[in-house]
Amino acid sequence: MGKVSHEDHSGLSKRDHIKEHLGARKIEFISTAIVCVVFAACFAHLEYYYIKDPALQISNGEVVVMDDNFDRSRETEPILGNMYQYHLFPMLFIFVLISFAALWDDILFKLLGRHNRVKAGLLGVANLIAAILIEDFAWFANRFAVPLESDPKGGQLMQATDWTSMHLGYIDFGLFVLPGWYLVALAFAAIAYYSAFRKHDQLG
Repeated sequence: MGKVSHEDHSGLSKRDHIKEHLGARKIEFISTAIVCVVFAACFAHLEYYYIKDPALQISNGEVVVMDDNFDRSRETEPILGNMYQYHLFPMLFIFVLISFAALWDDILFKLLGRHNRVKAGLLGVANLIAAILIEDFAWFANRFAVPLESDPKGGQLMQATDWTSMHLGYIDFGLFVLPGWYLVALAFAAIAYYSAFRKHDQLG
């Protein structure tokens, strides 16, 4: 019995040690960021393999299919630039819900002060930017690693002809390009994450 009690006490001490160095609030911030990243990668998988036509850029005429038997039942048109309806709902809607998870309870229940709500808001901004970036890159990672047989660009990462490279330019690495907006997004996300975690334990 004494041995069991010692193990229980030891386990409790380890948890207290983690809480002492990280704090419950920081653990919440970290877990929210991880969940957001995982969900973004999962949505990219869903988009590439199951949201058929937009993923293969057939609907907007960039890929011409001559086969009369080709299933066009799910063809759609972009509603804003190169964005389809599912980009706004449910993708962006869900991204916002998950990204700002640490902020919703603060707003609804007013458990913490303004300082902590601002930090949670900054975390949400950082998570949202990171989620959009990761989702976009993961889509191309799926195309590169396990391409669909019907994808004419299967086996390729980001290319200059892909829509993601057409907004803020790109850096050409030969076999693939690095879209310029990736760098901008990384910079803004890094600043927002730094601001969210810096002195986030202050009261108020």
